[in-house]
Amino acid sequence: MQNKNNIWTYSKGIEKGASLALFLESPIKKINRIHKIYPTDSIVGWGNKTNTHKAKLLAQKLKAQYIHLEDGFIGYLGHPNDNCKRLSLIQDKTGIYYDATKTNDLESLCLSVTHWISPELEMRAEKLRSKIIRFGISKYNHQRENLPAWLIDQDAHSAILVVDQTAGDMSVEYGLGTSQTFKNMIKDALRDHPKQLIIVKTHPDVIKGKKKGYLDIQDCTHPRVRLLAVDCSLKALFNKVERVYTVTSQLGFEGLLYHIPVHCYGLPFYAGWGLTQDKQICERRNICLTLNQLICASLIKYPTYLDPQRQKLCDVETIVDWLALQMGDQDKAVNICYAFGFSLWKRAFIKQFVGRMAKKIIFIKSKDKLINLVSKNKNVAVLVWGANHSSWIIKLKQSCSVWFIEDGFIRSIGLGADLCRPSSLVIDKQSMYYVPDRPSDIIDILNTIALTSEQTLRAKRLTKSVIKHALSKYNVGQKELNENTINTLDPLRKLSVSQQEIILVPGQFEQDQSIANSRGKIKSNLSLLQQVRIDHPDAFIIFKEHPDLYSGVRPGALGQKTAMTVANMYLSDVDISVVIDLCDRVCTLTSLTGFEALLRGKKVSTYGSPFYAGWGMTDDHLAFAERKSHLTLDQLVYSTLVLYPRYVDWTTGSLTSPERVIELLIKQREINDLKSKKGQSLNSPWHARFMRKLKYFYEASRF
Repeated sequence: MQNKNNIWTYSKGIEKGASLALFLESPIKKINRIHKIYPTDSIVGWGNKTNTHKAKLLAQKLKAQYIHLEDGFIGYLGHPNDNCKRLSLIQDKTGIYYDATKTNDLESLCLSVTHWISPELEMRAEKLRSKIIRFGISKYNHQRENLPAWLIDQDAHSAILVVDQTAGDMSVEYGLGTSQTFKNMIKDALRDHPKQLIIVKTHPDVIKGKKKGYLDIQDCTHPRVRLLAVDCSLKALFNKVERVYTVTSQLGFEGLLYHIPVHCYGLPFYAGWGLTQDKQICERRNICLTLNQLICASLIKYPTYLDPQRQKLCDVETIVDWLALQMGDQDKAVNICYAFGFSLWKRAFIKQFVGRMAKKIIFIKSKDKLINLVSKNKNVAVLVWGANHSSWIIKLKQSCSVWFIEDGFIRSIGLGADLCRPSSLVIDKQSMYYVPDRPSDIIDILNTIALTSEQTLRAKRLTKSVIKHALSKYNVGQKELNENTINTLDPLRKLSVSQQEIILVPGQFEQDQSIANSRGKIKSNLSLLQQVRIDHPDAFIIFKEHPDLYSGVRPGALGQKTAMTVANMYLSDVDISVVIDLCDRVCTLTSLTGFEALLRGKKVSTYGSPFYAGWGMTDDHLAFAERKSHLTLDQLVYSTLVLYPRYVDWTTGSLTSPERVIELLIKQREINDLKSKKGQSLNSPWHARFMRKLKYFYEASRF
């Protein structure tokens, strides 16, 4: 027997739209003569298109519910013509928001606002508005161009913006606008503002050559009218605008979000509520709204949103936060980023981390060619791996920006040296976090960090999550301890209840740049062990070999024999978080283990100059005069795990949050644990590494 409550459509495009079924939380079936449609079923169509009339008549005949579908007001990361995935969907059961000739669900929400509004909702709306204007979020959120020079020179909030729309736009027809309405609008703008520049903004679809606009050249011949044919940053554009003139464009609504006066010549969804200066009247809209009430109705309650990372329904804040991550750097984007000297396998993931910091990224091997290109092009940056401060790089800094990229602090399940793709990298525009004698972004952040209560709570949750899931940088080694490891660690458990202090000394790769750039004379694992023994003669000292070294992917392991001339215990293939939990103190040169120990409430002594030293949380053997703040753990965590690194969700190829990366790493670790239980090897022979390279290149090409 057929299930009831099905969703039906005549549209092949709607039926095949995979994301639409997720929004509707039900498969969508094509209407045909075979299947019976029940009154409890729903029939859907797109907006008010003429091809929906048949579906509407069928729904009326069968007494089934008809639902009008449309893109939401925050719709895409890019442009739908570029095959970007939909982020929001409107499901209107009475009409559609752009049809002013009859009521719709959004209008009903607005009219009943006193029944559902609350101070909490209005506060949500204000926070939402603030984030939208901070990052310039709109319906389409593709990377836009800079303002043209003639507009950059214009004084702030001095121009009048007249918005053109695409010919045949249904919101114009159903919003009671005509071609003459657009002509009247530009005439009125010229008359009412006789001394100001009039900017005519064309629609992105017109710029892309997909459609035509309502205004033609003859309408724009006045000497005070300038045609803005560049698809430029809305945030930058609104900064130049005093007023917005529109028929029904969403730009009018977005102008309201920026607190710009808006003149409406048609009847868009945001007109008629006392927020705009209207040329037409809708008698149904007989109450006044606050801007936050309109935001609550149109952005919070009316559309449905789909989390692009988890493919589940979500709230609008999840979408806005995700878009903010993707768009956060685009206002300062360089035209070209030249990535110098990157190996082939790194090239497969670098672009995703750079994101919108650059409009284009070009990989280059030749130093001479790089220098030549930089000299010929403006607004470019050079990206290098690690802390490359060679003389020619220092000289290059005089003519362009140089960015430094390196592994982040919650990186992967597996080693970078074993070609495990990172989920976290840092891009520092000054130097690198492990170079203490040069300015760096992380030190600037830590010197100035001040957290809101919301950010403090987020830092606490992150710390709790890292500890709960025993996360570290590489997340390798035995977590579910075998019999041998349990026997090895038994003495530690007994010592942990005694008075003897247990000290962990994490081994490091001695050729690591963090050691080479570290202050102080101690530069080797053995020298560090010896100094720790001098400073703590009665302690039980554990030396933990670095995973790159005990796994053999890099040379230089200290080895058990040498380590045990000073230490009381030598460990290799045990996850570092397990050992941190059992010790009282970590003594380190520059290892990230010191930071991980701070998260777990352990004492930390530094003998080098890691980024987390000098802030009042560690016992430091060196001085850090440039580090002037006394930080809390929450401030250190938020700076180090949220503000400084960049994270990529490799299920989408997009930038993401540390919380999402933690979620994905936990899943990957569970998969690895399952493989291990089944006896499948997790080691990486050369052919496995080669296949991983191919996989990365293939996946990178899809994003």
